Amino acid sequence: MTDHQQWLTETQALAWLHGQPDGTIATTVSDLARTWGWNRSTTSRRIKAWVTSGQLVRTPGLDGRSIFTARTPDVPQPCDVAAALASPSAKSLVMPTVSLPVQSAAQGEHPVIGVVQHGSPIAVVRVTRAAGSAALAALAVAVAWFGIRINAWYGGTLGRTPEASALLSGLSVSADVLALILPTTARTLWTDRQRMAAAVAWALWTITVAVALMATVGFAALNIADTTAARAKTVTERAALTARIERLRSERGGITESRSVAAIEAELQRTQPGAATVWRATAGCRDVTLPASAEVCAPVLALRQAQATAEWRDVLDAELRDAESELRVLPSVMATDPQADTAARLISWMSFGLVTVTSNDIHLARIAGMTLVPQLAGLVLMLAATLWQSRGQSA
Repeated sequence: MTDHQQWLTETQALAWLHGQPDGTIATTVSDLARTWGWNRSTTSRRIKAWVTSGQLVRTPGLDGRSIFTARTPDVPQPCDVAAALASPSAKSLVMPTVSLPVQSAAQGEHPVIGVVQHGSPIAVVRVTRAAGSAALAALAVAVAWFGIRINAWYGGTLGRTPEASALLSGLSVSADVLALILPTTARTLWTDRQRMAAAVAWALWTITVAVALMATVGFAALNIADTTAARAKTVTERAALTARIERLRSERGGITESRSVAAIEAELQRTQPGAATVWRATAGCRDVTLPASAEVCAPVLALRQAQATAEWRDVLDAELRDAESELRVLPSVMATDPQADTAARLISWMSFGLVTVTSNDIHLARIAGMTLVPQLAGLVLMLAATLWQSRGQSA
């Protein structure tokens, strides 16, 4: 500015913004400071205050400049605008005519600045964006919290002593916290045109995410592998018991002897005197060599066979009861990894057999997903901050 020019007041500066075409200008804080005759810190502080009060909307541009849009409801009164136009500094600036929407004086009403009602589209958009930003921020914090707990647990398992476990756990937590806040920090630095600092922030985020990914992969693989192994053991035991029960039932079904062992024994005792003539010669009907002896010992031999069958039947019944009892207490687990199996079959069905995946492919994809989700918390928080900053804009 030249020596005869004066600094603009805050009212004059805001009026100057309203005097731009459509109340919008694409520039930087430094350029505004030079135009108004202010220092950069004062300009930045005043712009933040106007943005907070809703008098100004600031949108970061792609070329490092910001788009400043003056809000019509907060335009100063005409007397302030006239004072701004009459000032020597304002005369040296190129200032288009300010057009303010007012009510008609012919209607006998006081001229007032148009006010955005609470039910207007702009207010609805602003509330919607604020709610969306808050929801995204809450989700980011929740995801980060679970990720921090996962990495803290896994980091603690790597230490041989309690002190080492605490140190490794704290290091994992620090990496997760950095991964959460660095994307938002990098975005803020980028919009402030501090490109080198933003690049450093993104580089640090990449390193912390890599560290956190390794811890999360260990946690997911360890716990999923243990769960799958436990289910596989149960499935194997259940399959073995089911096969054994089927075999016992099949063998038991082939036995038609219904008499008890005691009943057969009693009948055998009554039958043995009929073979007294050959009892000694056949060693109690156990060494039958002659047809006549075989005929005499036939009832005894038949009863002895029935007795053996009845005894084996009782053994089968006992084993069958035990196997069925063991099967009942086992968990009802029919597959090692039902989610992976079902997903693999579903993908094959939906693609008409063109895409073939295995349960192991689904297993690895699940581990990858569970590993990556906690690391997205920082990016979600960055989106929430972006949405919050632009909450005052209309569609």
